[in-house]
Amino acid sequence: MTPGPPRAPVAEGEPPDPTAPPAPPGQAPIVLAGLAIGVLLMGVQLWLLTVTLELYLGGRGDGLWLPATVSGLIFAGGLLLLRLLGRRPRAAPPWP
Repeated sequence: MTPGPPRAPVAEGEPPDPTAPPAPPGQAPIVLAGLAIGVLLMGVQLWLLTVTLELYLGGRGDGLWLPATVSGLIFAGGLLLLRLLGRRPRAAPPWP
């Protein structure tokens, strides 16, 4: 007997629903690509914060604001994406 297609993920602690529709094909590579981009952006943000702290501790306050601002924008973009991913899609209106 061959295994069926992968099922849609369930919330933690809930038993899997055998009647749930299968996950769309190609969903895993999209999730992995998003995860890779997120890890890369977090690395860039950490590097920018390190540069900002090094400039601050070195007494060079004139170049502080650019890397700190870019790091803040990366953080705000991450929060925006997290909010967008948490939204539920609206159902399409029924055809007349």
